[in-house]
Amino acid sequence: MKITDLKCMVISDLRALLVRVDTDEGISGLAQIEMSKYDYLKPHVLFYKPRILGQDPTDVERVMLRIRHFGAFKPWGSGVSAIEMALWDIAGKAAGIPVYKLLGGKIRDRVRAYAGADRGPRLEGNQPEDYLRHASERKKTPMGFPLL
Repeated sequence: MKITDLKCMVISDLRALLVRVDTDEGISGLAQIEMSKYDYLKPHVLFYKPRILGQDPTDVERVMLRIRHFGAFKPWGSGVSAIEMALWDIAGKAAGIPVYKLLGGKIRDRVRAYAGADRGPRLEGNQPEDYLRHASERKKTPMGFPLL
């Protein structure tokens, strides 16, 4: 199996960039770059295209060694990470198992969620009691994120 294409598209409604790695066997891997307004990340992702074409996408670490040294920090790191996630997606599809099985298997049945993208009610003030009030309001949202 060989990588035949790398694509990146901006989805403005979601404020997201999607990365797709295609192969000659018709398997594609998908990944999302963090929610952002940073359309400039698309060229950063596409910069790696000539460096990964023709490579075996199931040799994830070998492909990553070809591109990681170009930058594993922002903003380059987002693109590098998305390409890696897409490669793992391909490897899992090719093996017929979920990616978490390739990465060592399941270790828990529940995961506590972090509400980073949904800011909820606006924080007013910067005193400890303001943060407590804000957190209490967030707890009342439909998602019900608990106070830690």
